[in-house]
Amino acid sequence: MLNFIERGMTRRHSFFCTDRQRHSQDANVISSQPKEIIVFGQMISGWLVTIEEPVIDKVISLNESMDEDAMLHDPE
Repeated sequence: MLNFIERGMTRRHSFFCTDRQRHSQDANVISSQPKEIIVFGQMISGWLVTIEEPVIDKVISLNESMDEDAMLHDPE
């Protein structure tokens, strides 16, 4: 039986938001920089936030990874 194991790893996400506190309160913020972008011709002020989150510790069997029904329930 082959297993794929993800343990002790982290994943970084970067995103633009207008409310930095709301989107980064439960995560480990790596960086936060003010940023202005143009959306539909309007200037929007916000933040470019990079967070780091732990990867879910889960042992995934080869059979489970090949099962299409399991893929529908996979949060990643």
